[in-house]
Amino acid sequence: MKTGRTLFVLTLTLLTLCLPRLTLAQTKISYGQDPMQYGELSLPKGDGPFPVVTFLHAGCWRSSEAMINSYRAMAEAMLEHGIAAWNMQYRGATSSGGGWPGTWLDIANGFDALEEIAQSYPIDLQKAIVVGHSSGGHYGAWLAMRSQLPPNSEIYVKPKVNPMALVMADAYINPLLIDSIGDTGEIYCGEPLLEKLVGGPVEDNINNFLQISPLEWLPWGIPQDFIVSTYRYLLSLPRVLAQGKTSMRKVPDYPALAVLAGDEINVRLISNEGHGNFVREGERGYYATISAVLRLLGKITE
Repeated sequence: MKTGRTLFVLTLTLLTLCLPRLTLAQTKISYGQDPMQYGELSLPKGDGPFPVVTFLHAGCWRSSEAMINSYRAMAEAMLEHGIAAWNMQYRGATSSGGGWPGTWLDIANGFDALEEIAQSYPIDLQKAIVVGHSSGGHYGAWLAMRSQLPPNSEIYVKPKVNPMALVMADAYINPLLIDSIGDTGEIYCGEPLLEKLVGGPVEDNINNFLQISPLEWLPWGIPQDFIVSTYRYLLSLPRVLAQGKTSMRKVPDYPALAVLAGDEINVRLISNEGHGNFVREGERGYYATISAVLRLLGKITE
């Protein structure tokens, strides 16, 4: 049974305290009743309507109040280019009410909240881009393919908004990585999470596993930019991640599969770039992500 959702709006202002970075144009909007079901909307100056970028933070498929901070700098940078930003928070795998189906419903409903937001704020839903870093890239890829899910799925929400393009920054989009074991024998995120995200043991929930596996649903039908460090790609140059974590050499070659399926994809390699640098202001991965958004919106050519 579908129930209506009310968006609760709270305008935030900068205080002279040691608070996380906020912009004067930022508005906090809830898309559900849980404290983690909200986003931060930032608007550039002008009348609009503005293209809008949805940011999905990393966190090893988990979520905390602090994790939304990682994309605040980039959200502010978007304003300088006349682009609105929707920096989204959600319940992660270990959050109360998260996992299966809660996390996936949050990703869907949080993105779809843009439809109602557009009734009060000047954003252009025809120019809605999704940007995700690390596990946030997995969530972004899932948004790109969710319309293909069977309507009787526990995580199906009929899309109200569809992304025009997807940017994945050093992203892990294959759920096989979630509980993978690195070369030192350590589990990838330090704790098992995959069962939480599929609703139980994988062998008993194969259909659920497939429904959170974007590669199983190619083509996604939208342009994709894959910005990735050479520490994780190319597959022909196997590299071992710090602390024995699994690199992309152990999973299918996503760009090759996307092209084979008929999708349009642009791959940009950032030589030996640190994983956190894709959201760290001043670093190459950070600026490469911004450039990808601008290129997809036709604001620059490369």
